[in-house]
Amino acid sequence: MKKIKIISLIPGLLLICSTAGAQFFSNPSFEGNPGLSVAPPTWHGFDAHSTPDTEPLPCDYFTASDGDTYLTLVTRGEQSDFPSTSENVITSLLHAIEAGKYYKITLDLASREDVGIFSWEEGFTAYNAPLHLLVYGSPDGTQKGELLAESEEITQAEWNNHTLIMAPLDYASSLILEAENLPGSDGWGNILLDNLFMEEIEKLPLDYGNLIIPNVFTPNGDGINDELIIKGLKRESTLLIFDRTGREVFGSTDYQQDWDGKDKNGRALPPDTYWYVLLPSHLDEVKKGFIYLKKE
Repeated sequence: MKKIKIISLIPGLLLICSTAGAQFFSNPSFEGNPGLSVAPPTWHGFDAHSTPDTEPLPCDYFTASDGDTYLTLVTRGEQSDFPSTSENVITSLLHAIEAGKYYKITLDLASREDVGIFSWEEGFTAYNAPLHLLVYGSPDGTQKGELLAESEEITQAEWNNHTLIMAPLDYASSLILEAENLPGSDGWGNILLDNLFMEEIEKLPLDYGNLIIPNVFTPNGDGINDELIIKGLKRESTLLIFDRTGREVFGSTDYQQDWDGKDKNGRALPPDTYWYVLLPSHLDEVKKGFIYLKKE
């Protein structure tokens, strides 16, 4: 069974909650009448090409992890009615999220093996590419807003529970959940969502040094999330960034919260997953994980 690791998740340590039991969603289990291109009540597609499905259909073997139904999102390849697009859904939050606070999301994720589309021209095309799940905070429900969190790839054909920690820089009244292909994917994939829960948390345990390490940042020059900010990091801490080949692309023995997605020679790095090694000066433990660099 494959587990998803999120950088800002601290495995095995207790998070202290300030609003225990609080729920931010009016339909967290995606309950509704099953149907293709039918979103569960209180959820709807954010982009015009998004036609989320409420499942399972009567003939499906894949049952919900919680309640009776779940949500399916897909990504599409170039040979589709909506070429190279990713589906998403948006919902209004019962309580807005605020800058400077921390939030924890848990949800069940899976990817079915039997999802696909048939055409006489192309035959059967399977939606089996591994995907990320992206979480955006929309300030008013009309714009996508800040990218708050992203999972590693989802490939398992069974429900697994995942946790993401968010540290928003802006106010958001709505949340958007979006499927996204990995770099180099053929574009056809599916992701299932169920059993969603979010709560505000006060702080991380003191023995972790109050570090918040984001797993995604967007150095695109818009003035939002353009540098990799590691909250709680003290001076004279070492940060090393590596690409997929293991090549070191950035390094600092006194990280100044200033990595802007460029390599050692000042060239902008392409959107991709990069790996970090962090040696905090005030901790004895080395931290390792991934960071997804996005430009949109």
